[in-house]
Amino acid sequence: MLTQKITVFACALVLCFTACTSQPAPSLRELPPALVWQYDSGGAIDHPPLRIGNTLVFVPKDGPLTALDAQTGELRWQFNPPEGVWHRAYAIADEQVFIAMVGGDVAALDAQNGDLLWETELGINAQVPLHVQGQTVFVATTFVGPGLQANPQGQAKLFALDTHSGAIRWEFESENYILQTPYSTGEIVYTGGSYVNPAVDVDEGGPMRLYARSAADGRPLWEYVSEDGFVKAVYATDEVVTYIAYQDFLSGVDAQTGTLAWRGDTGNWVPSLAGSGNIVYYGSANTVVHAWQMDSGESLWTYNIGGESFNYLLGAPVIADESIYFITQRGAMIALNAADGRELWQLSTDLNAPRVGLTVAAGWIYAGDADGVIYAYSGHK
Repeated sequence: MLTQKITVFACALVLCFTACTSQPAPSLRELPPALVWQYDSGGAIDHPPLRIGNTLVFVPKDGPLTALDAQTGELRWQFNPPEGVWHRAYAIADEQVFIAMVGGDVAALDAQNGDLLWETELGINAQVPLHVQGQTVFVATTFVGPGLQANPQGQAKLFALDTHSGAIRWEFESENYILQTPYSTGEIVYTGGSYVNPAVDVDEGGPMRLYARSAADGRPLWEYVSEDGFVKAVYATDEVVTYIAYQDFLSGVDAQTGTLAWRGDTGNWVPSLAGSGNIVYYGSANTVVHAWQMDSGESLWTYNIGGESFNYLLGAPVIADESIYFITQRGAMIALNAADGRELWQLSTDLNAPRVGLTVAAGWIYAGDADGVIYAYSGHK
């Protein structure tokens, strides 16, 4: 049983927020936001909560898909099938929540009330976040992961499902035993992962493939092979595809040919990345945040978080309002100007050992920690 503990810090403000939802959300750039409510889910948060409309959804470890009122933290509904759900494998779009279930099914639910809209059997488990582009939800699967009987000889598939019906539009069987969350530019979808090759012996990394497929029908465009190890995240423009893998390098691959355009040292271990236009942002474990030009692979700016050792950026930074927002391993919430890395503000939080990044939506910031507590901050004045 999950316990529910909601603390409302400013009831009068919440009532005002509810009455004023039709007004444009103010910017978070000027001042640090204020803590409004927190909710104890009972399980560690390993993927940022996501907001759709006035609903906030997340999955605590070993818990159900949970939906809260985004402004008050009140419980709205839960989805808890007997087989369970994977606690990182969900996404949102068009008033729907998409979730991968233990055993190999994917379901779509109404974000407002949790009603099951459709369920599709894939036959392969999906443990990483799903990716929605237009009317398609892309699902990357795996034969190796927590709670699975590992099969490194398995051939993971990428599925493209219709968001409204769950019908499989196409599927692609890779030569990898695991595929990472896809990224799509609209016409092309990219995914990558690891495979076994006994002939490759490296101290750091290992065999990996990055795939480019047509988003419309799944036909192959190109395949890029390297020894960078497990792919963590991919971001692409029409010209360049960047990825971060196990090795401490950021790579840029030509989006048309699939050939390596540039490769740069990240400075240290990197958990993930995010991009906007021609710029990609990430944080490394030496507490430095980076912005790189996509076309050239050159550094645009750096920012040092400072303070205690290993107080690095968690997950991927969030890009909004010409700013980037992130939370650190020791619970500091920071906003930077996206153009030059200038610090806008820094806020000390009560999060205990957060494991992943945060979410920014409609003038609010949401984050969760290892204790399973969801924190909601608002920049409304």
